[in-house]
Amino acid sequence: MKLSDVAAVLASDVRINILQWLKNPQAEFVSQREGDLSEHGACLSLIAAKAEISVPTASRHIERLVQVGLVKTTRIRPWNFHAVDVDGLDRALRLFDELRK
Repeated sequence: MKLSDVAAVLASDVRINILQWLKNPQAEFVSQREGDLSEHGACLSLIAAKAEISVPTASRHIERLVQVGLVKTTRIRPWNFHAVDVDGLDRALRLFDELRK
């Protein structure tokens, strides 16, 4: 994980919103159908609907967040659930904290 990569990913308001929502998906999303929300996170269709973007666009945003380690994806049967990766977020915050030293 590099600070410049994390900073580039966080340069998007959409990705910042997604991160905020995925901190507590049960409180942020309302299940539309069985299987789109679980204790493991929210499915892509819920994220896209809340962000008011297409599913392919939401997928690209999630992919970027996963690449830098801020979001984790858990596959359960046919669904992928996305949630904040707390360890990754902690690592990113430590990188930013290094700037202050």
